[in-house]
Amino acid sequence: MKIALVTGAYKGLGFEWCRQLGKQGYKVILTARDLEKAQEAAELLNEQELVIYPKALEVKDEKQIEEIAVWSSEMFGHIDLIVNNAGINPKDYADKSRMAKAFNLKDLDAKEMLDVLHINSIAPLLIVKHFRQLLFKSEKPMVINISSWLGSVTNLTFGGHYGYVGSKNLLNVFNKSMANELKQENIICINVNPGWVQTDMGGQKAQFTTEQAVTNILTNIVSKVSIGDSGKFLNFDGIEHPW
Repeated sequence: MKIALVTGAYKGLGFEWCRQLGKQGYKVILTARDLEKAQEAAELLNEQELVIYPKALEVKDEKQIEEIAVWSSEMFGHIDLIVNNAGINPKDYADKSRMAKAFNLKDLDAKEMLDVLHINSIAPLLIVKHFRQLLFKSEKPMVINISSWLGSVTNLTFGGHYGYVGSKNLLNVFNKSMANELKQENIICINVNPGWVQTDMGGQKAQFTTEQAVTNILTNIVSKVSIGDSGKFLNFDGIEHPW
């Protein structure tokens, strides 16, 4: 029995992760901030004879993370795969004055910046913190953090975008450190650039559909990586991405 947890999963890339993992035989914990949205998404997938468990999770709320970990322990006793998909990009805020506070140097606001860092960089670590013992009980435990090419210092050729760029770069560093700590427990921790994907964030002109993006990662990364790859920042094709 394979168990997976996917955050930010009621639509887009996260929803597709749940669908494809379910088809591969995983029982999937589908999380979203809004329980009703999680339930609606899970119902759609369960109608396809998949096994999906909806849970409300605000990733900034460590108590909620802990509660789901306790539930998972009682329900399954282990977890095989965590997909840290939940994330925000200030450029998508409807309130453009708020967006500017994590985007433009002249408008920068520490509180808005820290909010992005909490969701995109710190929350994935807190999830692993509380699921660590469940991962340890898996035969091949793995953590996949959805990063971005914007997390690459090498490839960054423009200014601004501070909240998102900073948070994804920080996630890369955090994952490297976490991988080093968890290597002795054989827990594989990988950051992935999924490419330009047709989501609310990526827009409909993007290179990949959500189905193509998840298939790429499952085929080129999840099925192939070993503990020796832990800590790497990989492109959707499995090739190391510049830091």
